[in-house]
Amino acid sequence: MDIFNVFLNSLSLQVVVALIVGSLLSSTFKYHAKMFIIVLMSFLVLVVPIPLFLFKPRWPLNALIPGIVACAFIRLFGVEYEIRGQEHINVRNGGVVLLNHQSAIDIVSKYHPSRWRAQSCSMLSRLLREFRNIVPVVKKELFYMLPFGIASYLVGVVFIDRKNTASAKDVMKREAVAITKDHLKLAIFPEGTRHDNDTLLPFKKGSFHVAVDSQSIIQPVIVSKYHFLDHKRKRFGRGRVIIKIMPEIPTKGMTKADVNELTERCQQLMQTEFDALSAEAKQYCHN
Repeated sequence: MDIFNVFLNSLSLQVVVALIVGSLLSSTFKYHAKMFIIVLMSFLVLVVPIPLFLFKPRWPLNALIPGIVACAFIRLFGVEYEIRGQEHINVRNGGVVLLNHQSAIDIVSKYHPSRWRAQSCSMLSRLLREFRNIVPVVKKELFYMLPFGIASYLVGVVFIDRKNTASAKDVMKREAVAITKDHLKLAIFPEGTRHDNDTLLPFKKGSFHVAVDSQSIIQPVIVSKYHFLDHKRKRFGRGRVIIKIMPEIPTKGMTKADVNELTERCQQLMQTEFDALSAEAKQYCHN
């Protein structure tokens, strides 16, 4: 009877039980419940530590502890991360890190109620533990999602206005200086938008211009397909994400005339690795 009374008087316990029962009865309910919890978790791990970020604003390692918490949390949902190629990381080199952009768990949290989609900080947080000096480049609209935008700014996230080409170029020119001066690595999604297709979208050339202008390196990082996550069918199961860090591609001596060939080279390389990693990761998927 005492246990029953505790249950009746504990709203949080009732919610937990409801989520567990609902998840067991309906895979669609489990999908929505997981996405909601991931959004809430992403919000809390970045917003709660804001006072600590103020001691050293714009420092990429501000996101380290929130990232560790986020990665640990998402493991509870049955998602594991496997990192390969750490030996290719040189923290003394600034440059551009290219990442394929899927849909759900790539970067800072963004929740669309109309589509029930979310993006958490799990994958990039995992990479931060390896690179230490990596910051994502995201669209400016995310900054206005207060207070999340402020927290993102304080951990070094770079915001660009994709609708204003001149403004975006100015921001990237400043960051090109930071690449050389501070050995910063910019994490850029060259596809420009998220998707869950088997074929990578055509790469935009902005990130390659940044690398060539700063005469720095380009480092492709390929993330296997999220077979465990299906937004259309509302399925969120268990699975493994394989992240492969490729060797650096130097751009020293290259000019703008080399950008097209460099873009095609990286696209082909990343597509080949994406196909191989996705086929391997599929065997660990359980929906």
